[in-house]
Amino acid sequence: MARSIRRHPEAEAELLAAAEWYDDEAELGADFLAEVREFSARIAGAPESFPADPEIEEVRRARLKRFPYWLVFAVHDAEIFVVAVAHVRREPGYWRTRDRG
Repeated sequence: MARSIRRHPEAEAELLAAAEWYDDEAELGADFLAEVREFSARIAGAPESFPADPEIEEVRRARLKRFPYWLVFAVHDAEIFVVAVAHVRREPGYWRTRDRG
């Protein structure tokens, strides 16, 4: 059974900012959001198939295919908590101090 997905407020802000940036730069905001939705569904169905963060074992990361972003998430019994929508090259690990749901 797929778990529900909830996002940290800062992860939600990151998602919207990235989508807006992609829309402004290349009209790809909708494509970015579609890929995030696709990966969110995959995460909800099989979260353990994604690798654990090398520094925080209870956190996993899903690397988007087309866009250079990680969906960083924690797995709980009934839900997935997205901690960050993080660009792969900017400020690595900045999200590690965030609440993990």
